[in-house]
Amino acid sequence: MSVNTDDRHALEQLDGEPLDEQIAYYRKPFMVLWAAVQESSAELVEDWGMSPELAQLWVAERLRQVCDSLVDRLAERAVGHGVSKSNVSRAAGASPTNALRRFPRLRDLDEGRMPERTLIDDVLDSLD
Repeated sequence: MSVNTDDRHALEQLDGEPLDEQIAYYRKPFMVLWAAVQESSAELVEDWGMSPELAQLWVAERLRQVCDSLVDRLAERAVGHGVSKSNVSRAAGASPTNALRRFPRLRDLDEGRMPERTLIDDVLDSLD
């Protein structure tokens, strides 16, 4: 069996697992993320006088945007390492036939163009 066949089989099995078991794989990272939202929003409340609820929403939305950018980057990376586009789509919860619709930047790679910078690039640059 090929790696892509093994990956597809694993994704299909994982998709068939109860939601509680699926959540167990990302519960810890979520708890870290939730703590980070709380910490960052407390700074916004202090610095800008925002309500805690609005500050949490503001931080969470920015994190969502960065995470969306990260997902796109990870999809590009996976395809660059030989993972099939259909498996990339499956892993992202999209139809296997919609890889280029879900990840339009993959078309740039197909056509030999370097995709433009994304938000994740700016965030990573800010860590230096």
